[in-house]
Parts: sequence; structure tokens; C-alpha cells
Amino acid sequence: MIKVDNKVFFLGKSKGGINKENQLSSNVQGALKKQIIKVKKLKTAKDIKVKLTGSYKEYTIEITPKDAPEAAKIMAMLKKKA
Repeated sequence: MIKVDNKVFFLGKSKGGINKENQLSSNVQGALKKQIIKVKKLKTAKDIKVKLTGSYKEYTIEITPKDAPEAAKIMAMLKKKA
């Protein structure tokens, strides 16, 4: 079972007009949410904990245990695409 703890900081919705930073934050949040759902659906023999920390611009991924066979796949799935 994979447990994901998402502590990534996102900006709130903009109140008036379109704010570029708020839109970027919203886009990253939506993409990350979809990837987290895919990660949770992976089947594993061991329990794996994934912790995401940082902001929408740059976040870090910590996987416990690091030597799990699925660790590299999880890192690739959650890595921010440029």
C-alpha cells in the first residue's frame, strides 16, 4: 500500500481577473493531484510512504523505504515536468 502525504503549498484562487501566478499554481495542483491518484493505485508488496514538501514552483519527494523496487517509478511519476 502506498500512502502519500502532500504538504505542497499552492496559491489560492484569484479574486479578480486572471493572475498568471495563480493560474500556474492551479495547473500544477491539478497535474499533481492526477499523478498522486495514479501512484496510489500502484500495487506493492511492501508499505511505501511518499512525502511531498515545498511550493508549487519547486517541491521535493521523499520515499520511505528508498530501496523499494517501485521507488524509481514513483519518483518519475511525481517529478515536475518542465
